[in-house]
Amino acid sequence: IPPDLSFRAALSVSPFSDILFNAGITLSDGTVTARSLEELEDLLVAHGGTEVFARISTERHGSLHGEDRSLDQGVRRAGLALSKGLPFNPELGLFGTYGDVSCQTMPDFSDYPGIEVPGSWETLTVDQMEPVLRAYGALAAGTILDAGADIVIWDIGNEVDLGTAGVAPQPLPGSGCDGTEGAPGWYRPPDGVDPAIGTESVLSLLLMPVEERIAWLGEHVWPHEARLLAAAAEGIRSVDPGARFSTHISNSTSPAFAVAFYEAMAAGGFVVDEIGFSFYPSADGEPGKLAALRSTVEAVQGTFGRPAFIAEFAYPAAPMDVGPFAGWDHEVPGYPVGGEGQAQLLRDLSSWAAATGVSGIR
Repeated sequence: IPPDLSFRAALSVSPFSDILFNAGITLSDGTVTARSLEELEDLLVAHGGTEVFARISTERHGSLHGEDRSLDQGVRRAGLALSKGLPFNPELGLFGTYGDVSCQTMPDFSDYPGIEVPGSWETLTVDQMEPVLRAYGALAAGTILDAGADIVIWDIGNEVDLGTAGVAPQPLPGSGCDGTEGAPGWYRPPDGVDPAIGTESVLSLLLMPVEERIAWLGEHVWPHEARLLAAAAEGIRSVDPGARFSTHISNSTSPAFAVAFYEAMAAGGFVVDEIGFSFYPSADGEPGKLAALRSTVEAVQGTFGRPAFIAEFAYPAAPMDVGPFAGWDHEVPGYPVGGEGQAQLLRDLSSWAAATGVSGIR
């Protein structure tokens, strides 16, 4: 961890907080009750939170797709950070509405008349996409910096294992990235980049042996993805010369995959300052996830000499049998599903992370 930075206990208001408060839901620790974003952030800081986070789509002024991930919302989060004296961590997703390992929507720059896009996104080459993402990175970063918050790090992309900015395979069935559950009709194969990408799917890639998945992505996706992420970073750096960067992938339990991914990003010009991962140990019944995470972190930190960051983490406080994450309640041995098991796992994970050079946990 750089000597001027402490461990990031990245406990923050979420993209869903506004929806909860607008529905009349309050949040409490049993003593203090929060009824607004400001009160919630105070509550989180009282329990150790050290920064404010925002996930930002290419929408500028609002969203018709559920939770608001627009740039305007990101600016409001930056203002919240400034008002609380906290650093701000923006994630520029490079997606039109949303993106993660299951799907990556194409960016939509129609809200930015000053950004010229030379055709339908799926028809563009990487050479044509780069200046667009460079311009967007500069505009979005400049707008956020104008809010006055101190940026701890710029994240670019969200769970970008299999692509970003619409340069990705067919979505996982039911991913609902366009805001309509289970409707993949928004997908357009990025044939201008590589026609092979649209012939493959997220599901088939995830079912491949890891060596085959690495080989296919290394040939068809990762070299292009690195250039796109680097272009956005160049745009950000044009207005924030001292910018630090991160991204994160969903696969935190395969050292080989993680090293191959971040090597490909560096080879294509996108070198991160923090190496990010999602970690959901209860998502399935795969054994040994804690040990696998430790091995992955050791591998990337040893290879690149940079800290890892756990960009997404959760463990359930109760059985989960409804909703989009029904079934994500597989017990990790030694940590019963429930409030105490949840708290103990986070305590142990944080202790290990802080002692081994992991820069923080969100």
